[in-house]
Order: sequence, then structure tokens, then C-alpha cells
Amino acid sequence: MTNPSMPTSSIIHRPLGGLTGYRLVYDRASRAVVHAFPLADLAAVAATGLLAGAGAYVLTDGATAYIGESSRPSRRLADHAADPAKGFAREAFVVSGEAGAFDKSVAVDFQYRLTSLALATGAVALAKGVNPVEPALSPADRSTHDRIFDDALRLLHDSGCPVFRAPPPAVVEPDEPPPPPGPATEANGDERDGGPLTIDVSTVPLGAAEFGLRYLGLWARGYAHGDRFVVAAGSEVRSQPNDSVDRLTKRRHDQLLGAGVLTAIPGVADRLRLVVAVAFPTQSIAAKTVCGAHTPGRWLPLEPAKAVWLDA
Repeated sequence: MTNPSMPTSSIIHRPLGGLTGYRLVYDRASRAVVHAFPLADLAAVAATGLLAGAGAYVLTDGATAYIGESSRPSRRLADHAADPAKGFAREAFVVSGEAGAFDKSVAVDFQYRLTSLALATGAVALAKGVNPVEPALSPADRSTHDRIFDDALRLLHDSGCPVFRAPPPAVVEPDEPPPPPGPATEANGDERDGGPLTIDVSTVPLGAAEFGLRYLGLWARGYAHGDRFVVAAGSEVRSQPNDSVDRLTKRRHDQLLGAGVLTAIPGVADRLRLVVAVAFPTQSIAAKTVCGAHTPGRWLPLEPAKAVWLDA
């Protein structure tokens, strides 16, 4: 593995000129290179012939990312550029070998590694097609890929790729009072807007007040737990958010879709069902995310459940 304390030198070359266009990022001591450019410039970059050879690639707008691999990256990126589902793609980052030195096995391995790292980092929402599978490599090939991958990550960082940078930890002031218990309302600029989702939390605590939500046929229920609001398993989530939702709500909705915690509802196309409970920072954020709407319905208190005894 690369010694993190060892000085390194990355060279950023702009073959087409300009300040915001195509950048070729490399290190003379490494076999890896990174091609970084706005996806709108793909035709000009492909015409240079510099995208020859297999490679893994990242498409992103800084909030959502798609990671793939191809033996012919320029052709595959052209397919993505024409795909409405990849409308978020603004910047492309292609990891390949110097002078096209990578073979297909490196590209497939790097797609798997980059996808795993993006999920672990959590800096962006990941749009995935078929989940990449870790390839079977010999010990010699794996050790070679380890060294090249370390260099590729450094070059991706130097190219400006935001996907693999962990967000900084939240700083809590020592004198800051704890948040009040119970469901909170969301205001513009709420400092908890960036709060994480907690997947598969416990079921309703004894004595907790429950709330119900209905919106365009959708049904959900939830309850307050400490300073969080938990949407219970069995609740419904819209399959597609409205176009008017803000970026943060869209990102949370994408996180749910990619977490493997939603299942199809037979005969229903516009909604999915939660199979675990999910904790949100506030009641309002929970409503926006499950409804996929900027102005969803309201959570209303539910009548306490009354047990019904049936004769044996």
C-alpha cells in the first residue's frame, strides 16, 4: 500500500486549453491516469483519442453519482449522456491506464472498489444499476490492483471528484443545549437538515404517541422517539418524487431507494413499502421524503390501538 506520508506529485494537463474543461491528471510514478471533464464536452474529448482503453468512470453533479466500467469509455459515456435517467450527470471522471494500459479486469475491479467506497463514504447518493460483483483475482493481481487503486484515488481527489470525500464530522458546541424531545418542525435553514437516516431501528416504544399520514393514496405511520421521528415498517413511500422537491429531499429519497429497504406493492406502481423502520431528523423531513413532495400532507395523531379478542 502507498505510504501516506510519502510526498507525491500530480500533474494536471489541459490539452484543450481553458480553465474548466478537460483535465488529464497523472503522476509519472503511477500507471493510472484520470480524465476529468464536463460531460457536455464528451465529443471534443473523445475526438482526441485519449479515452482509448478500458477504464472505470464516475458521473456526478456533486449530489448524485453513477459508477460504471467499459472497454470503450467514450462510447459508454455517450450512451449515458443520451439517457434521461442520467440527467444528473454533469461531470465525468474516467480512471484508466497510461496509454490505454488497463485491461478489462482492472476496469471491472475498480468499478467494484469505487462503488464500495462511495457507499462507505456517503458523500453523495449513489444511482446504481446492477450491483457490481467483486471479481475473483489471483493474489498477485490483487496486490497489483491495490497499489494502482491507491494512486487512482489520489488522482481522483486532485481532479476535483467529490464522490469519495467523507463529509467533515459535525462540530457540537460544548454549551449547546440538547434539542427538545418530541417531534420537531422543520424551518428554513434548520441546522438538523443534514441529519442522517437510521435504518432498521426498534419498533414503537411502549406508550409512544403514533401519527398517521395520507397523501395521494399513500399511507404511512410513525412516532416520536427522543429527538427523532420514526416512520414505521409497513409505511408506503412514493416511487418517484415530484420535480419540485429540493436537492436534499431528492437525495434522501434516493438513499431510501438504494438502501434495499423498500419492496414492491402488488398491483401498485407509484408506491413502495418500507420493510424496516427509518428514523428522520424531524416530522416534516419524514413527510417530505416518504411523499417525495415539497408540501406533503400532515402527520395527524392516531387513536390509541384497542385490542380485539377473538374466540378460540
